[in-house]
Amino acid sequence: MVLIITSRVDGLPELSVDFAACEAVICADGGLQVAEQLGMPQGKPVYLIGDYDSGTPPTAAERAAAEDLVLLPSVKDMTDSEAAIDYAVAHGFSRIRVLGGLGGRLDHTMGNLGLLAKYAGDPRVEELWFEDGQNRVFLKTPGTFRVPAAGPENRFSYFGLIAYGGAVRGLTITGAKYPLEDHTLTPDTTLGVSNEVAAGSPFAEVTHTEGLLLVILSKD
Repeated sequence: MVLIITSRVDGLPELSVDFAACEAVICADGGLQVAEQLGMPQGKPVYLIGDYDSGTPPTAAERAAAEDLVLLPSVKDMTDSEAAIDYAVAHGFSRIRVLGGLGGRLDHTMGNLGLLAKYAGDPRVEELWFEDGQNRVFLKTPGTFRVPAAGPENRFSYFGLIAYGGAVRGLTITGAKYPLEDHTLTPDTTLGVSNEVAAGSPFAEVTHTEGLLLVILSKD
């Protein structure tokens, strides 16, 4: 698993990062300073990428210690976050977790949701999500997945489901406070928001047969 750290991560005190579980860390733009705040240990393989218009450029020592440094032009057709994800995929990382990218400017947040769609169903990408102190966001293609009850496996209390880019068909939710059976969820409704694992259930199970399902885990 590779961890991408952006220059802005809302709710940083709410995050606890297990750097031992990361094969490497990619710091996008000013993400290196955030990584240091999170306690990234010395010796962890680090890749640096960005135009550094929103963060301090890496020092000579940081450049020398990095596995790679990719300097991007400030005028370009993608964000530093997209460039970092593309870099991770190109270098064979199949499980990608991005810290940041959800707060601040709404156009950046919406663009990042598009990056989830960009790699949805890509055989090179097993897992891709964005996370900050408040939320974790990912996109699911047709199939079944589980949301664990809040606890050691899941620090989030709620989950929301939103149809992305078109209708989600055959949506069935079991083990949740608000179950559904074979429902068609459309993008113009809030029906799927603010659900939670049912009391006494170890998890909620979500299945759908068609469409892209945006999943948002939230603390409150």
